Amino acid sequence: MSRPAFMDKFTSSWQRQSGDGELERVRLNLESVLNTKEGYGYFVEGFGLGRYTEKFGTQDLMKTLTGEMLSSVERHEPRLKDAELELRGRDSGLWLHFVLTGTLSGEPCTLRILFHTVSGQVRVEEDEEP
Repeated sequence: MSRPAFMDKFTSSWQRQSGDGELERVRLNLESVLNTKEGYGYFVEGFGLGRYTEKFGTQDLMKTLTGEMLSSVERHEPRLKDAELELRGRDSGLWLHFVLTGTLSGEPCTLRILFHTVSGQVRVEEDEEP
């Protein structure tokens, strides 16, 4: 049996089967995982984002942030296989735009991850582009 997704450890099976699709449950799990800041999820060693902050002002910042986010996805969302994360750009509202691709139940799936450069807030959205 495969290990459960992070948020599934805290919900009962009837809550997980409440009508939300599997992609929506993955989206919610990733949003929770990626919004946790390192040091505040102390009950799990190395949980949360935060190592990228020591790279502020360096050329390694984006590489470190992308790697840290992808590592969290791979570690805490086992339903998403062959995950890849790519920075697509930024906008005037100081959001970085990433595209997360992988397979979910054997089908290709794509999610958009938005990272706010000032607050560190993360939004995970279903990709609506074909």
